[in-house]
Amino acid sequence: MPIYCYYYPNMRSLILIAFLLPALLFSQLNSKKIDSVDYYIELVNFHKKNNNIKDCLICSKKALSIAIKLKDDHKIAICYANLDEIYTDLSNHNGNLKSSKVITKENNKSLSKLVNIFAICLISILSLLSIALYKNNIIRNRSNSLLIEKNKELQIAKEIAEKATKAKTEFLSTVSHELRTPLNAINGITHLLIVENPNKSQMEYLKSLQFSGNYLLAFINDILEINRIESKNIPIEKINFDLKLLLQNIQHSLKEIALENKNNFEIIIDETIPNNLIGDPTKLSQIFMNLINNSLKFTENGFVKVIATINTVEDNKITISFKVVDNGIGIPEDKQESIFDSFSQGSIEINRKYGGTGLGLAIVKKLIDLLGGTIYLNSKVGLGATFSFILPFEVSEEEIHTIEKQSFDEKVIHDKKILLVEDNKINQMITKKMLENKGMFCKIVDNGEDAVTLLKEKNDFDLVLMDVHLPGINGNIATQQIREFNSQIPIIALTAISLNENKEMLISYGMTDVITKPFEPELFYQMIAKYLTD
Repeated sequence: MPIYCYYYPNMRSLILIAFLLPALLFSQLNSKKIDSVDYYIELVNFHKKNNNIKDCLICSKKALSIAIKLKDDHKIAICYANLDEIYTDLSNHNGNLKSSKVITKENNKSLSKLVNIFAICLISILSLLSIALYKNNIIRNRSNSLLIEKNKELQIAKEIAEKATKAKTEFLSTVSHELRTPLNAINGITHLLIVENPNKSQMEYLKSLQFSGNYLLAFINDILEINRIESKNIPIEKINFDLKLLLQNIQHSLKEIALENKNNFEIIIDETIPNNLIGDPTKLSQIFMNLINNSLKFTENGFVKVIATINTVEDNKITISFKVVDNGIGIPEDKQESIFDSFSQGSIEINRKYGGTGLGLAIVKKLIDLLGGTIYLNSKVGLGATFSFILPFEVSEEEIHTIEKQSFDEKVIHDKKILLVEDNKINQMITKKMLENKGMFCKIVDNGEDAVTLLKEKNDFDLVLMDVHLPGINGNIATQQIREFNSQIPIIALTAISLNENKEMLISYGMTDVITKPFEPELFYQMIAKYLTD
């Protein structure tokens, strides 16, 4: 007989099993078949209560088998009834299982469909993103290619513009430089004729010639200056100077121009402005000379005022407000924006009546920009013009010792021996004549090599006037070679100074000082006297 081992949480069922199994065993041992049917039927009922269909079916078949052997129709019927019930329950159970499987399968199918749909959507989205990225990449590549091409075009255009600007600058510089040489001859010969006591009618012609030469010189200087500024080949100095003295000197030098047009020229300086400032007095002088000249030129029977007042003070830094005011013809409103452009004037009629290069205000604006300021214009036609700007300075703690300009003593330069290194025949003649007029002796050589050789052989010259642009080695190299064996003799550069030259550069080669062609005779003599005295 099989042994059944179950765990049943119901205590009553456990007690029933405990009694049924021994009774079943006892009845089988004693061959009491009839009782075995009842025991199996009880087990069937027990298994039904516990929903154990499989064991229920086994017990029912056992009971039916025994009942058939005993030919007990009543119990056979009971067994068949139990079997029918068991088979029904089993069929329902299998149906439920099948339904559950079908539902699970259907659920799985639904889930699979959802997964497939999600996968299709994901693939579609990724595909669209890939297409979009691909298109964007193509567009970006095209844009990059266009940008590269545009950059190349801009670079080429920039290079062309730079070359054009450089060519223009070099051309104007060359023209202005080349014009200085014949202009030096014109001004020099005019001076020589004037000092030879010509008659009255000749003097008038010579004065006109002198005026024209000076006008042309101013024009050339303006062209050279504007080119120097635009090429940024212009250093900014930071030296001690006295602003009040600078303005007073400008007022004194422009006094005659003011009297010509019967103008009252006045300078008003704030007394609280320190005497000692650090800045660039040369460029500041250029600014004021241009602005005041303009005001005096375009004003008749009126006034021109220069006003300087303190704007801000912070530690040793100070900003000063400047105004140049006149009551002249004024500037039309439609011309005020372009008035600071190069070669710009109010109108053709103004240019014909008053003359000028149209570069003065352009130079002023660029110089003020270089010094860290901005210029403003306020003007009405017939009521005059006011140019105002603010510039920064530093206050110096050092005392400035000023030396008054004095006329030179001709005894200092008399009988002095001068070596003139110059290749232009006209300039040789003019310079030699000017030197001899003051009692000096002049020896001429026309190239740098001969000058070096002569100074090595003879050391009896008191001063050298050295042209910078010479055939063979130029004046700079010649000066360097002279300095190798003679560091004492004064060497003054004579040059129609070009765009790439400046005083500091020339002095770095060993020059003692520089005179710019065409030079003013008085300044020429003063500089020679200065270094012969030293």
